[in-house]
Amino acid sequence: MTTGLILVTGGTGTLGRDLVPLLRERGADVAVLSRRAAPGLRVADLETGAGLTDALADVDTVVHLAAGKRQAEEAQHLVSACEEQGIRHIVFISIVGIDRIPYPYYGAKLAAEQIVEASTVPNTIFRTTQFHQFVIGVFFAPQRRLPVVFAPSLSIQPIDTRVVAEVLADAALGSPRGRLPDLGGPEVLSGRELAALYAPGKRVFGFSLFGRIWSAFRAGHHLSPSRRADGRTFAEYLAEERPE
Repeated sequence: MTTGLILVTGGTGTLGRDLVPLLRERGADVAVLSRRAAPGLRVADLETGAGLTDALADVDTVVHLAAGKRQAEEAQHLVSACEEQGIRHIVFISIVGIDRIPYPYYGAKLAAEQIVEASTVPNTIFRTTQFHQFVIGVFFAPQRRLPVVFAPSLSIQPIDTRVVAEVLADAALGSPRGRLPDLGGPEVLSGRELAALYAPGKRVFGFSLFGRIWSAFRAGHHLSPSRRADGRTFAEYLAEERPE
């Protein structure tokens, strides 16, 4: 178990807001990396690598959650700095199916994952399905003022970020484990079912697209049906934290 400082990139984001407090509750010494100076933050720019050497001073473990526009370059800058600074462990959050779905964002995530995996720094890589917040933000929130809802004709397995944070905290506080088993949410639901939960009472219309990306999603390569997490279902998440 690590007793040293844990640096979290993306610590102010959706997942980071669950992970950072959890690590501190468990007694860890945690710092958050940011491009902008603010009290309690370490400043560096992952896209250029500027400031990373100073930001990694006294750090034992890095949890890499940040995913900017240039994920591979950011990962390379971070990994190179970690190698130079003798970091003990890198923990990397990834996505189920990125090696089977030709979506550009997934390709960038895969490249970043491979950079971490090939590093001389011992690592732990954890792939999950889409977060509840992602499903809402991408598919449904943009339609909230429409009288109807258009839902993707796909199966989706949204996962609670609290559960993901628990796994990452265990990883960050433990020894490097390589690639962890993929993990999905507790339910695999259709887009129509999710839409009905998000906007009860509205009429739901399904939609499909064409091409290799959509076909890969239709084939379920983004799902982990054999490994389902505990934690809040989509309906339970909406009941507690429904975004406006």
